[in-house]
Amino acid sequence: MSSNIRTLGDKGSNLLTELSRQGKRLFSFEDAAKVYGSGDGRLRKMLFTLVKRRWLQRIEKGKYLILPFEAGREGEWTEHEFVIASHLIEPYYIGFRSAINYYGYTEQVSRTIFIASTKRKLKPSLEISGVTYRFVYLKEQKFFGMTEVLIDSNRVNISDREKTIADCLDLLEYSGGLVEVAKAISFGRNELDFIKMADYARRNGNRAAGKRLGYLLEVLDIKADTAVSILRENLGNSYALLDALADPQGQHIQRWRIIANIPEKELMQWKAVG
Repeated sequence: MSSNIRTLGDKGSNLLTELSRQGKRLFSFEDAAKVYGSGDGRLRKMLFTLVKRRWLQRIEKGKYLILPFEAGREGEWTEHEFVIASHLIEPYYIGFRSAINYYGYTEQVSRTIFIASTKRKLKPSLEISGVTYRFVYLKEQKFFGMTEVLIDSNRVNISDREKTIADCLDLLEYSGGLVEVAKAISFGRNELDFIKMADYARRNGNRAAGKRLGYLLEVLDIKADTAVSILRENLGNSYALLDALADPQGQHIQRWRIIANIPEKELMQWKAVG
């Protein structure tokens, strides 16, 4: 029972007060060491105690979240998922299905936050307060097309609208499925720059993604002639699967060098429901 009592000694109070003053609700062991100014052993013991007494939440090795008084005895509090994600790896941007959700292009809610980075984590995912953080490794050539957004006064990197779609068509396993991507393109048709998106698809270096995009633009009846021309210049001769996660059997569409292994009716079923 005593472990749940939220007492806070002078040293702990000084540490958390100074970190909060610096705007570091999320902080690293190194941040704390600069403030504490003492040996590693004493600091580690104090941080352990603050976690035990619910003043801190350990989000991963050497990284902590300051829990406010409102968290109560059980420490039932967490920072916005995107803010936590921004402290887990560098460089990074939040993307794929998480960005589709952020831009409002789907009604599906996911408890997984997808984080793109050119660095690899020892573990491909972490679970923090019931949320899974999934790290997606990207080659340097694919790491572009991000923007900054403000989340609770914190600056967070996220893929821009067009890169979000281009990335999802490149790595469908992080997109929520091809139907979700088609839906996102349709929902965002009035604010997406399809020429920019076509360029992004080409820069990502995956011809299959460009073929998928071109095919979807025409199936969705989106008038984007310049974008379609850009995409058709880079088709190559081989055929790619429309949905890399589905059964490979399907109709061969010569115009886009694509195997339509999801029937158009199934791809568009959400429109009938809407």
